[in-house]
Amino acid sequence: MNFPKTTSPLFLLFFVLLFSCKDKVPNNKAFEFESFVTFKYAKGITITKTTQGNIVTILNPQSGEILDHFVVTKDSVTNLENTKTIRLPIGNIIAYSSTYISFIEKFDKLKNVKGVTYSQGIKNKTINKQLVNKQTIDIGSEQSPDKELILSLKPNITLIYPSNGSNDWYKSFDVPTITNVEYLEIHPLAQAEWIKLYGILFDKEKLADSIFNSIETNYLELIKSLNKDSNLVKPTVLCGELFDGVWTLPGGKSTTSQIIKDAGGNYFYKKDTSVGSKKIDFEVILKQDSTIDYWVLLSYDNQEITKKYLLEKNERYSYLSVLKTNKIGVCNTAKNTYFEKGILEPHVLLSDLIYLFHKKKPFDFPEISGQAAQDKNIDSTIYFKAITE
Repeated sequence: MNFPKTTSPLFLLFFVLLFSCKDKVPNNKAFEFESFVTFKYAKGITITKTTQGNIVTILNPQSGEILDHFVVTKDSVTNLENTKTIRLPIGNIIAYSSTYISFIEKFDKLKNVKGVTYSQGIKNKTINKQLVNKQTIDIGSEQSPDKELILSLKPNITLIYPSNGSNDWYKSFDVPTITNVEYLEIHPLAQAEWIKLYGILFDKEKLADSIFNSIETNYLELIKSLNKDSNLVKPTVLCGELFDGVWTLPGGKSTTSQIIKDAGGNYFYKKDTSVGSKKIDFEVILKQDSTIDYWVLLSYDNQEITKKYLLEKNERYSYLSVLKTNKIGVCNTAKNTYFEKGILEPHVLLSDLIYLFHKKKPFDFPEISGQAAQDKNIDSTIYFKAITE
């Protein structure tokens, strides 16, 4: 039996104990291992298929620490009753992040979402309509939700992420939680590959595979087509912005660094070995100012972001030579669905950056299919837009 590379000693111990008692099956159905669900990029999840359900283990993709472990099954009784169990079909859902809404939407199950946190930040039209009609309820913040309100919604599962708030109270009411850490994955395709978990939850594995395969194909074909250009010039790309006088930017091994590389760029901080955000003195940026060809920043502003507005926010930006060019790309998350849908559209994000760096759109690549091809009729980019004034 071949175990996945992310398998830990604790995970192996679980299987030893599991198979040692396989003859003690309450429903008299033989318990047999069938296969592993294949994850080509994601490192934070393993799914093992058995005759009595799917065993899911969720790990921190960066450290390997096991964060969650549960069984998804159609059986009313299994010999895994001592393990957290999620029974299909799933009815009511509580979603702590708008990202989960985008995953759920792919399976046409938004009507099952009965509770959300931070509803004012949700852009999904269907969920917003359900909020107006009280079919979906705002349960408060993820750190201190309204517990009585949650229980009144009679959830079958609650989709959560690691936070400062404790979710242990759910156990007292027999409401299973699922810990999601897709955002900790480093490769853009690894984040999107978490759709396979939702395929298990909604018993639509083939659909999940089809969706991911389309995303992966478009992403890889964009890279392949771009690299065919022998005259391709790779710009050095700076990310981040000033906060409290210190420049904050993604680490050199982050998702941002990876997608910039895939878009034919050289990340300014690529020699760094961290995956999270970093803080460096602005002087470090200025010393290498002459090497910077492009500036890409992620921001949240209720007004349009222009060069003038950036200077109003911080006059020290005037020291950046790139500000005198039109080579600045901004993703204003107050105006688009980056945090909601971006995780399932890495090919679209990649297309945006390729256009910003090289002025090539998907219709320049005849190999591209699916969503990226559909976007060819859009004149401007979807997430990242160039500042021209």
